Amino acid sequence: MLVKPNIQYLAFDDRKLLLYGIPLVALVSPLIFFGLSFDEYKAAAHLEVPEGIIYTSVFWLFNRWLLITLRKRYDSLTHLVKRFTLQILIILVSAPIISGLVTFLLSLLYAVTPLEDFCDPTLSQGLAATYFLTFSVLMLYDTIYFFHKYKEAIMEKEWIKKAHVQSQLDNLRNQINPHFLFNSMNTLMNLIPEEGDRARSYLGKLSTFYRYAVSKQEEATVPLSMEFENAKIYVELLKERFADSLDITLPQSIPSNKHILPLCLQLLVENAIKHNIVSKNKPLKIDISISNDGKCLIVRNNLQRKIQPVESTGMGLANIKKRIAFFTDELLIISSENNVFEVRLPLIEPK
Repeated sequence: MLVKPNIQYLAFDDRKLLLYGIPLVALVSPLIFFGLSFDEYKAAAHLEVPEGIIYTSVFWLFNRWLLITLRKRYDSLTHLVKRFTLQILIILVSAPIISGLVTFLLSLLYAVTPLEDFCDPTLSQGLAATYFLTFSVLMLYDTIYFFHKYKEAIMEKEWIKKAHVQSQLDNLRNQINPHFLFNSMNTLMNLIPEEGDRARSYLGKLSTFYRYAVSKQEEATVPLSMEFENAKIYVELLKERFADSLDITLPQSIPSNKHILPLCLQLLVENAIKHNIVSKNKPLKIDISISNDGKCLIVRNNLQRKIQPVESTGMGLANIKKRIAFFTDELLIISSENNVFEVRLPLIEPK
């Protein structure tokens, strides 16, 4: 092909547009710009159409070349005004020159092969047709180009968001698993010498919990019912470790049509244990419930902060807050009043 696609600078393959657009413009231009009646046009079509195709092809291909050349040099959006200015100036100067050159070459052809002149446009008609064609072609190309760039920007933004959410999710899993695994191994080591059956049961639950964590590592959200099934196993593992020092209450019923961030519930419980005293004299009470309207999950615990504050980056709750914002406009609400720490986590409507 004589005309290369140049999709990088045009954002689409315009060869079909050239194939159909040039003859179409050549057909309608004499009627629109040169004042020919339909009967006159029919009589002159065998002459005007070929001439129109020559003019249209020259101007269309020149403007296409100019567009590609300037975009290669000024591709950045910061140079947009400069590119448009240069483009317009070059067109204003070059259009009459090219039009005169094509007319001169055609006149030489007519001198060799005399033809009856059905249409002799004035200078103003010729310039009007030339500039209209030129700027129409440029507007068409620029509209398609910027629409394509807009779609690319939206897709890139969505990809960045998803990548960011996945990164935060991975960081969250990495934050939970080492602490929990270390404590679980200590509990298991204490059970093995004296209580083999409980140790085997504990190991089975621990395996189930980690199987869930691994199987959901590619998912941004999970059904609330699935998360709660795993939460029950998690609570049993914690009870084995803390016995009566820890009291966790789960809701009797949960909405069947809601989703939640995976491992989010475990993080909230682990967060409460991490920052509060958990002992027989001061048992930690964690109440997990669903709001009356079923729109959020509520995790409450009595505040009995450790004398020696636990070193914390604060990334856990901040991480959840950022991730939840990707799925819902509802906000994560954290409050601490009357010796009660409460987190209200919005539930997610599945898409």
